[in-house]
Amino acid sequence: MTTTGIQTEASVLELQKEIETLEEKIADNDRELLRGAIANVDTAELLRNLLDRIYALAIDPEQKRGMTDICLRLLEKAALTKRLGIELTESDVLILSKLEKKHPNLNIREMKICLLVKLNYDTREIARTVGISTRGMESLRYRMHQKLGLGRHESIKSYLTELAVA
Repeated sequence: MTTTGIQTEASVLELQKEIETLEEKIADNDRELLRGAIANVDTAELLRNLLDRIYALAIDPEQKRGMTDICLRLLEKAALTKRLGIELTESDVLILSKLEKKHPNLNIREMKICLLVKLNYDTREIARTVGISTRGMESLRYRMHQKLGLGRHESIKSYLTELAVA
């Protein structure tokens, strides 16, 4: 076998290993997504049952209001998590709620992109996450810029940071 043939064979083996590694990562990610989806369904159902039980309790109205407020916030988090397909923190839910109230014209994908921008994902990572090309992502960010009413030199990340503080 020639040197070129050996190098080609080594390259093929290397690529096969890389493919196997990527397939394992994909399988792991699929399992994690499934686990998260199941957990969210169970969480939402449990929270609704808990909320019903709290409403039925004969306790101080102020305590009842505090308990129901917590349940409602957790239900909102579960609903957003399910809609976006991303596990959210309390601060994520807060900023998404503010963003949704201020810009009801944003769709789910744009909300998800805003969250990923806020979490410091770069354009390529966001494009891969939402399943579009990098060029498509750049176009989408440009349109989002307009929807958010941002000036030419204002960044989405800065805007979201300001929104979170407000």
